[in-house]
Amino acid sequence: MGNTLALGSPCPACAQPMHPKVLGCACGVRVEAPISINEFASLSPEQLHLLRIFVKCEGRIRDMEAALGISYPTVKARIRELKDALEIADHGPAEEAPTVDLEDVLSGLESGELSADEAIDRLKK
Repeated sequence: MGNTLALGSPCPACAQPMHPKVLGCACGVRVEAPISINEFASLSPEQLHLLRIFVKCEGRIRDMEAALGISYPTVKARIRELKDALEIADHGPAEEAPTVDLEDVLSGLESGELSADEAIDRLKK
């Protein structure tokens, strides 16, 4: 079973997403048809791990920090990346500006993940 291919793996020839069309069973049954997959099948192992930790911690980012051994701003950034990967759109008024989490900015400054200039840029948003 060492030569398995994860769903969502890119094509080795063209690097485009591959779409599963064949399912096989250990008993020898083989089904060939277009197979639909959900958005979670295309997540990387790291993104799936983050999602598992998110559920385990019931969405509490401070608990996720400890579980993952990373800072609050890093957890927030990875959740944003996961959100983008899942193509989850915000459902607010289009003209509403995104809010800046002051705690994120201060924590990033304190940990050294953000420079003063980067912090100022985030606060200007």
